[in-house]
Order: sequence, then C-alpha cells, then structure tokens
Amino acid sequence: MKTITNVIYPAFRLFAFACFALSPNAEAVSPAPDGGYPGLNTAEGQNALLSLTTGVGNTGVGWYSLFENSTNNFNTGVGAGALALNTADSNTALGTAALLQNTSGQSNTAVGTDTLVSNVSGSSNTAVGAFAGINISGGSSANVTVGTESTTTGTGITTGSNNTVVGDEAGLGITSASNETIIGNNAGGNPLVLDDCIYIGHNVGSGFSALEANTIRIGDNLPTSAGASQCFIGGILSNMTPVTSGTPVVTINTTTGQLGWGPDFSSKIAEQRKKIEEQQASITQLKSEMQTMVAQLKEQAAQIQKVSAQLEVSKSASQIVLNNQ
Repeated sequence: MKTITNVIYPAFRLFAFACFALSPNAEAVSPAPDGGYPGLNTAEGQNALLSLTTGVGNTGVGWYSLFENSTNNFNTGVGAGALALNTADSNTALGTAALLQNTSGQSNTAVGTDTLVSNVSGSSNTAVGAFAGINISGGSSANVTVGTESTTTGTGITTGSNNTVVGDEAGLGITSASNETIIGNNAGGNPLVLDDCIYIGHNVGSGFSALEANTIRIGDNLPTSAGASQCFIGGILSNMTPVTSGTPVVTINTTTGQLGWGPDFSSKIAEQRKKIEEQQASITQLKSEMQTMVAQLKEQAAQIQKVSAQLEVSKSASQIVLNNQ
C-alpha cells in the first residue's frame, strides 16, 4: 500500500478533533473503511492519488483518479481517470475521464462521462451530462453547459468563455463565441454564432446562414398557424401607464425598453381623425359658400356695370337734347 504524508492545517485538525475524537456517539463501522490518509485525503483505486505529497482535502476514487495531484488541495475525482493530470485546486470531477486533462484550471465542476475531458487551464467551468463540454479547452473559463452532449458534437465551445448552455445537444454551433445564453434541446446549433446572443427554445438559433451577434431569438421557429402558438409573459402589468379611456394595450417604455400596458391610443387617433374629417367638411362647405358668394358678387358687378352703362347712355341722350335747344 502506498505511503502518503501530509501537513494538516490547524483548522482541519480542530474540525476533525471536534467532530470525531470528542463525539461520545461515534461508532466504528465494520469492516473499517480503507483508503483514508492524513490531511483529510481519501484514495481508493489503482494509483489513485499516487503522487500526493502535501495536498489537503483531496478525494480520489477510481483507476488513476487524481494521479498527478501532489501539493494541490480540495479536489474530488470519482471515476476512472477523473482529474488524472490535475495539478490545481478546488476541482470536482464525477465520471469516467471527467476533467481528465485538466492541469492548471481551478474551480471546475464536471459531472458525467467525459465531461470537460479536454479542459486544460480553463477555470470556473461547470459541465453536467455525459460528454458535456467535451471540447472546452485552453483557457476557456466560466462556461456552464448542462445536458447530454451539450456543446459537443461538431465543434462546440472550444475557446469561448462566459457561455451558459442548457439542453440536450445544445450549443453545438459555439466555438470561440462568448457571453452566449442558449436554452433548449438542439438550440444554438448554427456554427455562425458570434458573441452576446440569446437563444431560447427547441432548435432556436439553428439552420440560418448569416453571421449574427447581439441577437435575441425566443421560439422564433414556432408554427404560425392559428391556435398553434401562444405567448404569455409575466411582469407586464406591473409597469402601467394610467388608462383614462379605451381598452389597455401593450406598450414599450422607449427609455428603458420595458414592456408595460397603457391606454389604447387607437380610439384617440380615431377621435382626432373624426375631428379632422369634420374640419375638412367645414372647409369644403365654406369653400362652396365662398364660391357662391363670388358668383353672386360677379353677378352683382355685372348688373352694376349694366346699370352704369345705361346711365351713361341716358346721360349722353340728355346732353344731346340740351345742345339742340
């Protein structure tokens, strides 16, 4: 049996003493468990924790689990080859070959066969599901991938960071993109995804042929036939514009972009349109009346001119009579 020596931190020494040595109800199990070593380390399986020297709080269960771990702390590798090459702290791998190639990456969590198997130096990644995050490598960090073969088939996440992917075979189109949020089986499968996209729904974000970034797609591939698709969104009623009349409708705050509800302005528009039509009718009537007045004035002018001409003729005749006398 291998010999392992460690330095136990005072806090762990005190914790172990308080919890176990002083407990009056502590009872031994039979047969006694093996694989327990100083420094709160546990090893079980061929060559598990074989290289350990001063590391504290490590658990290696399975063939070559935590094989390279020597001075590193708080790692848990359960499964054949789990964290086999690890030389960093605070990693948790549950499953055959989980985090197999991890060396300097810290605070990773891998649950499932071959999860995060290619990760080497990336930190704070979380993968749950068989083969989840299998291509995450290099310095990719802060990725969350949940679902069988999520971000796996094809390319999947390789060097991208800060991605959240949930769903069976979701996020297969992400390679070096970052800040993606993808939720739904087979969602985000297009290899042309860039940064800062949000895809929600089964197969959403798959099958298009143009590069896109900063794009939100929610159920955009649902059937369009009547009664086939419906959408309900909570929280709209909490953002109200006071309704004075009419039926309330959905509104958008142009400053914050928040959805809310307020008055149906179509009724007011209809009222304004009616007023405009009434004004136009009044204008048309006035024009007609003015035209009539103009025609009357022209007729009066013609009559006046006729009378004036008659007066001129009468005046001329009178002058002739006077001259003849």
